[in-house]
Amino acid sequence: MPSYELVPYRVRIGVTGHRTLSDFGKIAQSVDEALDKLLWSLFPRKAAKLLNRVRAECTTPIQLNVLSALAEGADRIVARAVLARDGATLQAVLPLVVEDYLQDFATDESKREFAALLAMCRLPVKLRTPLNCPDPADQANLRRDAYKQAGEYVVDHCDVLIAVWDGEPARGRGGTAETVQYALDQGRPVIRVWDGICALLNPDCNNGLSSSALEAIDRFNRQPITEAQRTEYARSLDGDLFHKARAADVIPVETRAMVNRCLLPSYAQASIVAKRSRDAFYRAGRNIYTLSAAAVGCAALAVLFPGLAAVGFGVELLLLLVIYFTLSQARRRHAHQAWIEYRFLTERIRSGIFLAICGVEPRTIQVLPYMGHSQTVNDWTVRAFNEIWNRLPAQAGCVPSNCAALNEYIRETWVSEQIRFHEEKAQREGKRRRWLAQAGAIVLPVTLAAAALHLLLSILAPEESTARAALFMHQGVDRALAFIALLFPAIAASLAGMEAHREHLRLEKRSSNMAPQLERLKLQMASATDAARFENLLQQFDELMLHEAQDWLMLMRFVEIKAG
Repeated sequence: MPSYELVPYRVRIGVTGHRTLSDFGKIAQSVDEALDKLLWSLFPRKAAKLLNRVRAECTTPIQLNVLSALAEGADRIVARAVLARDGATLQAVLPLVVEDYLQDFATDESKREFAALLAMCRLPVKLRTPLNCPDPADQANLRRDAYKQAGEYVVDHCDVLIAVWDGEPARGRGGTAETVQYALDQGRPVIRVWDGICALLNPDCNNGLSSSALEAIDRFNRQPITEAQRTEYARSLDGDLFHKARAADVIPVETRAMVNRCLLPSYAQASIVAKRSRDAFYRAGRNIYTLSAAAVGCAALAVLFPGLAAVGFGVELLLLLVIYFTLSQARRRHAHQAWIEYRFLTERIRSGIFLAICGVEPRTIQVLPYMGHSQTVNDWTVRAFNEIWNRLPAQAGCVPSNCAALNEYIRETWVSEQIRFHEEKAQREGKRRRWLAQAGAIVLPVTLAAAALHLLLSILAPEESTARAALFMHQGVDRALAFIALLFPAIAASLAGMEAHREHLRLEKRSSNMAPQLERLKLQMASATDAARFENLLQQFDELMLHEAQDWLMLMRFVEIKAG
């Protein structure tokens, strides 16, 4: 089983600039200066310190990625300069389909240069369909709109923009000046290169090179998981995937090797951490809510039975210290955050495994508007998945002669497994929710009964002249009822806290709603008779799983352990 390969952190360099340039050599020299010196100064002090530590310890590779439309001039100069660095990659952002785009290049040499650069990009971003527009004026407008859209995409997905720009106003829609202004409006750092000088246009930008993704990716790489643990986990998953009935006849040996080499080690890394973090988070919550009720009970004993005051208050203090320590440890280790983020990454890689088995590319992760504050294109899980997936060769699609067999395999191994998972999860969460609800339903009547009896006894209190035994009995019952009245509301609060902590009701409803959707998609997939239809449904299923994971992420991100 191949060993785990470190996920690199990439600084994403966007490029915009003029096509017609006079001194290519001087501009290339200035771009090199920007990449070697100015770029790294854009990290704030704390981020720069982390960057230096990661470089020194070699725990996470620091590499570059260039987002370029590969137009003549600036786009290609910057792309070549970035790609000259070790481990650098290219993300081509094509404003038009290749056939339409080639019409913008005047010479065959320029077209060959474009093709050579494009071949270095595993999966180009294609923003438009063909320009089937006979009117030259309309086509020109569509082209300008396409260039504007490409420029904005580059700005939205880069960490810093290099603008090879003369400083003059825009000469048309989608031009360099317009893209630069869009970047400035977005608070993106913009390095202007011109006439032998490179300088930051907006030194006070509010969206500089953050260290959050670097810190998270480095933490992922440094997880204390042994090679033996990863290998055992990955081998078990290999058995689940490839030892099914007819799997050996359906899945080529080279595909299995590719999945084992490129995906399973990272899947094992993410899944092991997700499970450990989940268990730690749930364990901390259960302990805190249980100990909170116990602490109230100890305080009540100390108040009601003065002879036990020292023991009661002492144990209460000890329990409170344990609660504080448990809560502090959970927050310091970020168990909750690690669980949901690693679980999200695990699910993305798992979907990727099945797509790779079928030779199908996943659709780009779309961050929905309502998730803007929770997950962005800068989110480390998005970046990590892209890095892991890009280790694979470009997927050529499902081989028509094998699609029917793969269709059956996917339905039985992936879709049906997900249906069973959600059906069982709905039942499990419902059972736990009902158990907590029943426990709460018992606590409230007992508390009410204790309060009523306590009131009745206070009314029927024996006279001081009554026999001492009767008085002692009365006081004992009175204190026992008072103890119940004090403790049981704390127990009820702890049960409510456990319910909120585990989100049983919402998870039950989500899985109950998810299972029928998966059943419908499974039926549609069963009726798919051609490769194109099967691939489309497979991508739809992947998209559904992505949205389910995103919804789960949004739900669980704000679940906290309340120690009040």
